Amino acid sequence: MAEFIAHWLSDALRLGLPLAFAIAAMQVPALTHDYAAALLQVAKDGQRDIDQREASARQFYHLKADTDEVLIKALQPLEPSNAQTLAMSVERTRTLRAAYNRIQAAPPLLQPVAAVADMITDAKGYRRTVLRTAFNIFTPEVVISTASAAYGLAGLVVGSFIAQVVISLFGSFARLARPKRRNAASSFY
Repeated sequence: MAEFIAHWLSDALRLGLPLAFAIAAMQVPALTHDYAAALLQVAKDGQRDIDQREASARQFYHLKADTDEVLIKALQPLEPSNAQTLAMSVERTRTLRAAYNRIQAAPPLLQPVAAVADMITDAKGYRRTVLRTAFNIFTPEVVISTASAAYGLAGLVVGSFIAQVVISLFGSFARLARPKRRNAASSFY
C-alpha cells in the first residue's frame, strides 16, 4: 500500500509541478506589460508635476529658461532646496521614461528579459518601487500570445526537471532509510 501511495504521489508531482511552473511562467509577459504601463503612468505623473512646478517658478521669479537644466540653474540661487528637489524629480521621471522606452523597444518575447536587465541597473531604486506597486496590484491572467506560450513551455520544462529532481531525492532518501536485509548464511557466522 505504501508503494502505491508513493507511486501516486510521484505521478502527481510529475504532473502538478510542471503545470504550476507553466502557469506561473505564463504570467511573466502580463506582469511585464503591467510594469511597463506603470512606468509610463508614473513618468507622465512626474512630468505633469515638474511642468507645474516649473511654471510656478517661471511666473513667481520671472525666469525665461526653456529647458529643465537651465531653469534648475536659474532657480538654484533663489531657492536651493526647491531647485534640488526639482532636479531629483526630473532625473526620476527621465529614468522611468527611459526604462519604459527600453522595454517597449524590445521584441515582445524579450520584453521580460529587458525589464529584468533594466531592474539590475536600478541604482537609485526608482524602478523597484514601481515594480513593487505593479506586483501588488497585478491580477494573474492567462493571455494566449507567443510570449506567454514560450514562457509557459519553459515553465513546463523547468517544472518537470524540478519534479524529477525532487522525486529522485526522495527515492534516494527512502532507499537509505530502508533497513538492509541480512543474508541468511551470514547470520550463522
